[in-house]
Amino acid sequence: MAVLVALGAEVNQLRIAKGLSLPVEMVTQTAAILAKRGVGKTHTAVVITEELLTADQQVVILDPLDVWFGLRSSRDGKDPGFPITVLGGEHADLPLEASSGTVIADFAVENRVPLVLSLRHFSMADQRRLVTDFCERLYHRKGKDKYRQPLHVVIDEADEFVPQRIQTGQERMFGAIDRLVRRGRSSGIGVTLISQRAAVINKDVLTQIEVLICLRTISPQDRKALEAWVEAHDAHDQKGEFMASLASLAIGEAWIWSPGWLDLFKRVQIRERKTFDSSATPKIGEKAKWPTAAAVVDLEKLRAELASTIERAKAEDPRELRKKIAALEAELGKASGKMPIATVDAAQLRKIQKESYAQGFIEAERAAAGKETRLRRALAAASDALASAHSLLNRKVSTPPVAGHPHTPTVRPVVVPTPAPRHVRPTALSSSIPGGERKILTALAQYLQGRSKTQVAILTAYAARGGAFANYLGALRSKGMIEGRDLLRITEAGLAALGPYDPLPTGRELLEHWLKQLGKAERLILSRLTEIYPAAASKEDLGVATGYEPSGGAFNNAIGKLRTLELVTGRGELRASEDLFA
Repeated sequence: MAVLVALGAEVNQLRIAKGLSLPVEMVTQTAAILAKRGVGKTHTAVVITEELLTADQQVVILDPLDVWFGLRSSRDGKDPGFPITVLGGEHADLPLEASSGTVIADFAVENRVPLVLSLRHFSMADQRRLVTDFCERLYHRKGKDKYRQPLHVVIDEADEFVPQRIQTGQERMFGAIDRLVRRGRSSGIGVTLISQRAAVINKDVLTQIEVLICLRTISPQDRKALEAWVEAHDAHDQKGEFMASLASLAIGEAWIWSPGWLDLFKRVQIRERKTFDSSATPKIGEKAKWPTAAAVVDLEKLRAELASTIERAKAEDPRELRKKIAALEAELGKASGKMPIATVDAAQLRKIQKESYAQGFIEAERAAAGKETRLRRALAAASDALASAHSLLNRKVSTPPVAGHPHTPTVRPVVVPTPAPRHVRPTALSSSIPGGERKILTALAQYLQGRSKTQVAILTAYAARGGAFANYLGALRSKGMIEGRDLLRITEAGLAALGPYDPLPTGRELLEHWLKQLGKAERLILSRLTEIYPAAASKEDLGVATGYEPSGGAFNNAIGKLRTLELVTGRGELRASEDLFA
């Protein structure tokens, strides 16, 4: 069997079943493929992906099961398939790191290569981290005019990433995928979600899907969940026929329902796949078969392009600038102590100053395409980075002479004017907002994708279950300034009412903010847990580290208070809240 496709050929229809083709514009549409295990969900998704690749459309697959590598080989495994690059997993062309979601998104957007991101070798926490970073960055980069070419994202086991019940810490992940589904099409992004449990995939996302592809579904909970989509889309009273047949569909048989985009309601048998079935269930007594041939990808070119993307990301990352400043501060510390070998000259310090300026403008340019609030945050970040550079430049550094070396040079301080502190004058409307409500609006303005109630409480230094906090939230909802229950978002009305604002502390500053408010026992316990985060500690270990008796009243009362404030989690093993590090 020869190479499956000659990429670049003009294809207008996606032939997924006998008697049914979908328009190639499917690449920018949203779909959900739902069914019980073993009846053809992944098979159906692969067939659609094969057709998109045949039409020379870019597809990126988020593969938590490591079963999509078969696209690289023909159905019998003896000939090449599609030249799609596999990152991560046992069949990887190149390795994949959990921290590389942002870089991979840049790489995909700038190079327009089809990718499989195999995630199975990661923990669930790392899978969610990569998916979150990838989806956030993808949406941001595809919003630029020069990158608005079509790209389709396939998310297998989607209920892991857009669950019906959003746990603390999953809000950002949910918001990133929700944004792709709701608003991605204008930037050329289409999404297909695959799940065997319709009941546990988020209904706010599911009801936004344009094309429902449903295979055999038996579970009463899953059938009931499908009704949410049906009730939102059934304009021709087709619910009865659809629901009555779901339990009796044959393997590979599916309903394709698109009432809005295609005005389509059809029961079909999905065609056989053209590529190797790497997701087939192993059979007892049979030796697993693997492909002996695969499509060739130019790995050297990919490595070079990926390396270039990584270097550029580092150059633009504010964290890298902070590392450079920290390194210089360490050198300065050596110079002022007993090690005169390290000196820092003015030219090196001025380089950091220039990088701080440049980074501020990079951040400002990125935010310019978004809301005015984001621009204010970016400019504030630039001001803060510049202030750090000025502070470093103004520091006097002297290297003490060493016995026997009377001419050891002294670094003269470089004095530059420190920029005036930012003063924000509240508007008449914002000044009328009570202080507690304003703090909540400020926190949400810093995270436009939304924050959980716990995260907002931590950012604003309120008890998440406290009456005052609940009253402020209720007042803001009634004014139309925030929306949501578990996941809170600021509205346009809230942004307008807030006006200019001074950002609340985040990261280390947020932790220091809390530590100043806590009693001694709480402060010691929280400090220890943040030192070892993300590791947890037993009460006994914490008692030893803090000097308290683990069974004592003061110690247990302190832990109870930290739990109430949701600054720590766990019972037998305690861990600092991940919201302190968000």
